[in-house]
Amino acid sequence: MISVLVEVEKNIKNVVVNKITKNQETNQRKLNINGGKMNKKQIILRSSLGSVFSAFDNPELIELSEEDSRIVAISGRINNPGIYEIPEGTTLREAIELAGGIMNKKDFKAAQFGIPFGGFFTKEQLDAPINFNDFHKGQTRNLVILSEDDCIVQFSKFYIEFLLGKIAKGEYREYLPAKYEIDRINRILDRISKGKATMRDVYLLRYLSDIVKSIVKQDHNLILEVIDNFYHEIEEHIEEHRCYTGECPQLVKFRITSKCIGCTACARACPVHCISGKVKEKHEIDISKCTHCGQCVAACPVGAINEGDNTLKFLRDLATPNKIVVTQMAPAVRVALGEAFGFEAGTNIEKKINEALRMLGVDYVFDTAWAADLTIMEEATEFQERLEKYFKGDDNVKLPILTSCCPSWVKFIEQSYPDMLDVPSSVKSPMSIFSTVVKDIWAKEKGYARNQITAVAIMPCLAKKYEAARDEFSRGDNYDTDYVITTRELIKILKETEIDVANLEGEEFDNPLGEYSGAGIIFGRTGGVIEAATRTAVEMLTGNRVDQIEFDVLRGWDGFRSAEVQVTEDVTLKIGIAHGLEEAAKMLDKIRAGEEFYHAIEIMACKGGCIGGGGQPKAMKKKEVLEKRAEGLNNIDRSLEIRRSHENPQVLAIYEKYLDYPMSRKAHELLHTKYFPKIKG
Repeated sequence: MISVLVEVEKNIKNVVVNKITKNQETNQRKLNINGGKMNKKQIILRSSLGSVFSAFDNPELIELSEEDSRIVAISGRINNPGIYEIPEGTTLREAIELAGGIMNKKDFKAAQFGIPFGGFFTKEQLDAPINFNDFHKGQTRNLVILSEDDCIVQFSKFYIEFLLGKIAKGEYREYLPAKYEIDRINRILDRISKGKATMRDVYLLRYLSDIVKSIVKQDHNLILEVIDNFYHEIEEHIEEHRCYTGECPQLVKFRITSKCIGCTACARACPVHCISGKVKEKHEIDISKCTHCGQCVAACPVGAINEGDNTLKFLRDLATPNKIVVTQMAPAVRVALGEAFGFEAGTNIEKKINEALRMLGVDYVFDTAWAADLTIMEEATEFQERLEKYFKGDDNVKLPILTSCCPSWVKFIEQSYPDMLDVPSSVKSPMSIFSTVVKDIWAKEKGYARNQITAVAIMPCLAKKYEAARDEFSRGDNYDTDYVITTRELIKILKETEIDVANLEGEEFDNPLGEYSGAGIIFGRTGGVIEAATRTAVEMLTGNRVDQIEFDVLRGWDGFRSAEVQVTEDVTLKIGIAHGLEEAAKMLDKIRAGEEFYHAIEIMACKGGCIGGGGQPKAMKKKEVLEKRAEGLNNIDRSLEIRRSHENPQVLAIYEKYLDYPMSRKAHELLHTKYFPKIKG
């Protein structure tokens, strides 16, 4: 297991120190530091990917290090991170082995000595004795181990952000005169991580780092040593827009690794037939055709497909001072995550998840379903406007209107049906709307700068990682959604951190971005988005409140189905619904050929909708589990007093204060987007 020790505000209790001897026997003794009741916020976060020990910057632990000069906090890609007492003469290799060795038996890449920085050691120093003079005097003795699975750009970026956070808190005062240069270094690393830099930026990095080294009088400078030792990896990020580890969210592309056994499960699951390969041979993905739906990942029995994993980035952000981490949770997550903790599929454990996220250190816990209500306000109004023009005989109106919340489906139509791009609604998905509101409205209300906010989306869908990386959902180099954590990834974190989710009492979402309607929650199942839109659109069209708002004709499990909804005696809406891209193609082909006409259509790439997303827990009895998850969302809907998006008071309030009314100029500027033809290779 890999751990992250995040900063604890006041109390740390019972930190284990491992006393290491040369014959590799480990004795354990417990030291009570600043005793008393443990803070509810977790001291140790665990993930299967990576770590950093930031709690060791606490004054109590610095004092501990001064009392015993052989104590070192070892973390990173090792199996047993902890605080170790190391005898004189121990080599770096021996320290790594005594801390459990490198995870997954991967190759050693480098080791960072000390916080803020005492040097960067590579393979050449593995068998050299650890020199305690390499640790920065007066700061913590930290040894961070990196393996070949670590992205050197992301690690450097985290180090610089951590340093800036400490400076902002009034610590590391010797670095304050160089803050301007460190800020610029941070911006350059950010551009490199997003594929937006040039090789000239490396020259500037070196120049700025030389200045920092001179001002601070450093013996070692991390950025200079990274450039010297890992130049090719930086060059790869810039020239090829490639991060081979999958840790840079904007550079992620699905790839099949050497773990592939050639079982063909991925090729059989792929709805767009972009995977090829012979039986018992490594398969390949044609990324120009891939829609990132993630069904290949869900089908692979050996975990051979790298879809990018932001778990380590999430844990590092939680450990970074002065960074505000905000999460949103999609509807489908709450009725699936519990399966990993003994709950029946479909059980709503949203309140337990909220509490667990706060225990990890998340600053604000919000809900995507709130933004789904905002999405419906825009989509239903857009639908109403198109319908009114259509019924008045306007030949230029574009029907059907397509709800466009599924990013895999959006990429599919951009690639395969570029002539039909006037069909999708221009409204952003709930995830993107939420992040836009958080960074451009909520942050300003709270007094935060946009770049202080790290917006993390907890999603059932791997394609959401692709959506978050689209340039149209950004302001300059700052993306609205910084990155996505899938349901499975969050499960890994909670299990490794040993948070007993089943026995948590549960907590509410933070407001105002946590209150949702029943319409917002059913977004997570097939037919749910169009049903939510219909609830509002019908009442807008008629001006009357509809008592029966569960439109059973829109529900079902057929991959491609048609339904009729009678609005008035004279108006009946024909609606098409598809889940699964193969079924979606059948629908679009019929529309394109003029064989079918619909007023509105909903398409979701995954079977069952978001509840069956590629980032959800894998299920043996898939159809049975999907039905239970869908019914779980329906049950939440039925339990709520507010079941229509246009009656959500928090949504109405944001229009009144900031957006005026649905489809206003302000709403269009913030909540709408465009899609573009993508040329397949």
